[in-house]
Amino acid sequence: MQLPDLSLVYTLISVKGEPVAVAYFQILSIRKHHLNTHNSAAWKQTAWKLFTKFLCPKLLVAGHLFRHDICSFYWKEGLATFDAFRMYQSAIKKTLRQAHAGAVLVKDVNESLIPYFQHYTPQYSLLRNDISMEMKLDETWNSISGYEKALKHKYGQRFRKIRQPWEQIVITELSTEETNKEKDVLFKLYEQVSLRQEVRLGVLNESFLPLLKQANDNLHIWLVKHENQPIAFFSAWTHKDVFDMFYIGIDYSKNEQFQLYFNILFLSVEKAIELKKKKLILGRTALEAKARVGCKPKYLSTYLYIRNPLVRNIINRLQRNINDMEGAWENRHPFKAQ
Repeated sequence: MQLPDLSLVYTLISVKGEPVAVAYFQILSIRKHHLNTHNSAAWKQTAWKLFTKFLCPKLLVAGHLFRHDICSFYWKEGLATFDAFRMYQSAIKKTLRQAHAGAVLVKDVNESLIPYFQHYTPQYSLLRNDISMEMKLDETWNSISGYEKALKHKYGQRFRKIRQPWEQIVITELSTEETNKEKDVLFKLYEQVSLRQEVRLGVLNESFLPLLKQANDNLHIWLVKHENQPIAFFSAWTHKDVFDMFYIGIDYSKNEQFQLYFNILFLSVEKAIELKKKKLILGRTALEAKARVGCKPKYLSTYLYIRNPLVRNIINRLQRNINDMEGAWENRHPFKAQ
């Protein structure tokens, strides 16, 4: 795919010549476009440009920036978990040095390793508010009408109001060939969403979705059109019991007219029900909107280590300040059963 600003490293760990573990890393070269500073003070914009231009900072990612369902560290069966953890730490330290990276982000840690990160890595900070919004789907819902009937009165009214303009919309699931044909359209719609994000740890390119679709039968991509003009797309991974929403794209000039974002969320619920999945995963962003749809938080374990102690202290203070903004969305309880 040759994604911009990104390179890959695979680290093989051997004991007495026998391979026992392997780790996957991504190295992100931080550029000025990875942080949206348009609303910041002029001096902050200048400082960020100079920082990225002259220091050329790099972030080592132990994991996958664009996926959460891929394990990034494997070890041989029979190897003690604590020994595997120590090997992972050694791999991270060595790769951090060789990549000349200023920080490491350990993303979506294997559950069996979490206790060791909590107790044996005081230099790492647990990222606050790293949350996946998820929903268990009621087995009695045979269609989206079952979901609608389960909503409290005001949420049901809102659902119907948002869905009303959707009647003018045509939704088509794309084949591999169609995904490749529409790759420029998909990318432009994705860019409109990406450019609105405050922090963009890595960006995609036109080849990302077509190549993923070509290699994975369980990746689905739907294109949304109005009067034959593309106005949005959304994608999802389907696993045995899970519908896992992936990247979306929106034409923001049409968003208000058609309530595109919320309709994509509702359409994800509908598709998950049609495919008889037990769980819907809507991801890490827009917690308030997804709580309104009916999702609950799943708190994730992502750790950050910054080598420079001054920068580390600044980031730690920012992380502590997040506490003041947490919690409001958790008061959303859209279902009658709640």
